[in-house]
Amino acid sequence: MSRVSTPQGCAQLQGLIFDFDGTLVDSELELHLPAFNQAFADAGLPWHWDVPRYLQLLAVPGGRQRIRAWIETQCPDMDTKGRDTLATELHAAKNARIQQRLEQHPLTLRPGVRTLLTDAQHNGLCLGIASTAHSKTIESTMTQALEVDVWTIFDCIVGGNQVERVKPAPDVYLKALQQLQLDESRVIAIEDSQTGLAAARAAGLVTVISRNTLTRDEDFTGAALVLNEIAPTGDEATPDASEKIPAGRALTLEHLCALLSPGHTRF
Repeated sequence: MSRVSTPQGCAQLQGLIFDFDGTLVDSELELHLPAFNQAFADAGLPWHWDVPRYLQLLAVPGGRQRIRAWIETQCPDMDTKGRDTLATELHAAKNARIQQRLEQHPLTLRPGVRTLLTDAQHNGLCLGIASTAHSKTIESTMTQALEVDVWTIFDCIVGGNQVERVKPAPDVYLKALQQLQLDESRVIAIEDSQTGLAAARAAGLVTVISRNTLTRDEDFTGAALVLNEIAPTGDEATPDASEKIPAGRALTLEHLCALLSPGHTRF
């Protein structure tokens, strides 16, 4: 996997690993929530998650786990095996609906993502995705959003279906590091949520947060940098507000390199 020719003046940075949902694309409300509700309707269940309910359920990482937690509240008399079976069936139906929905409503990359990916690729960085989402969902969504085969940009994609434990456990990041053949000290994670931050930190990674509408109010203590977008609007700062990126300036490899510099405080 090693194809790294690091950015000029930054020998330390060799790879970037991105979260998927909410980081690369705004997929939670545009893709996942409608697919969950359609799966419920297809199964003849009287369940419908509105946005406030979904925001609460996002505290449970992983689509299948989220459904399983909901079944527990709605079907208190169902036994454990029945709950597990129903959750698995609904999750499979939800993933099928996602593929159908993507054909009709392709998602677009979040602001600044394409430029950062292009710069990273031109500088020879290894690029990975580490997500709780299913790897096939990531591949199809990103191929459409990028308008090229995702594998021409990314060197590894690790989904929640490929590990034993999903975020906040570090498994997806550890597997991505293994596939990229890189040490964690030379890689930066880019996340959007507190759960993702916990997973990346547990894997030993310096982490940048690109928060979104759903995660804007979460506690990101421990992040090296917190942004509203990868293409920022000017109020982005480290958690102690000691560093800022000027208004109109997008996150660059130089900013990321600085986070790995010896003088920068790591968590």
